[in-house]
Amino acid sequence: MNKNAQLQTADQTLKGAIIALGSYVAHSKGVDPQIIALSIPVVSGILAYVSTLLGNKHTACLFVSKNDKPE
Repeated sequence: MNKNAQLQTADQTLKGAIIALGSYVAHSKGVDPQIIALSIPVVSGILAYVSTLLGNKHTACLFVSKNDKPE
């Protein structure tokens, strides 16, 4: 596996962990499960947007350098 693929996997794992932790906290605070389910795509979109600002905009990955070109 090449380095960018490994970084992309790590990035997606981190984003998934953030979403899972947020869902867990919301559930433990008594937030309606329908609201939690509806918020997951919104949170995913926000995380992808943040990734384009901080990392490589072509891959939406926090860990891939902005200078790396897509292959």
